[in-house]
Amino acid sequence: MGKKRKIVGILGGLGPMATVDLFRRIVEFTPAKVDQEHLRIIIDCNPQIPDRTKAILYGGPDPTPELIATAKNLVKAGADFIVIPCNTAHYFLDYLKREVDVPIINMIEETARYVRNNYPYAECVGLLATSGTIKSNLYHKAFKKFGISVLAGDEKKTMEAIYGEEGIKAGNLGEKPRRLLKEAAQELIRRGAQVIIAGCTEISLVLGEEDVSLPLVDPLTILAKVAVELALGI
Repeated sequence: MGKKRKIVGILGGLGPMATVDLFRRIVEFTPAKVDQEHLRIIIDCNPQIPDRTKAILYGGPDPTPELIATAKNLVKAGADFIVIPCNTAHYFLDYLKREVDVPIINMIEETARYVRNNYPYAECVGLLATSGTIKSNLYHKAFKKFGISVLAGDEKKTMEAIYGEEGIKAGNLGEKPRRLLKEAAQELIRRGAQVIIAGCTEISLVLGEEDVSLPLVDPLTILAKVAVELALGI
């Protein structure tokens, strides 16, 4: 008998497409040759969780109760640990950890560690993220532990690419959001960024490595790989 595998819990719906993308990546990164070698993954895709950015910046409905309830549903269903494919939701992570009895992986801290290990020359990263993620300093705090500074990208362009009428959350994975994000990334490069962070889980749905002249680090990819390693015990 091999080592018992852990069950992955995905706290999803933040948004739904990012949830699907994380699930797909976990499957792709799992070294399986037959169906039975894949991981058991429990997903609670709850799009009724209130918007995190609105809560942080504008006093909108508090998402914490729904986040906690959804996390507890995952634990009750058998999840051994939880991953959250939403950067801004990590603002509420400490509240979640106090209420849930299984580990919750911090995608932002894992991203900072990944950059330090894989791009040791990097002293400054450029961050493409929602206003909520930027204002909460989540990435700034995580990278500061490794002596790396963070430049925030053009919030107006990034927010329009994600939340606009023709944005990613509206189901548009076409040229407009890609163009806006490419422009924001190029501005960060001109300001001195050495690595670009796709700090919203929707960004990688339209922006790829071929769109940026510097390394583009996708936290969702890192989270998927960490989830596989933790579940397999490697």
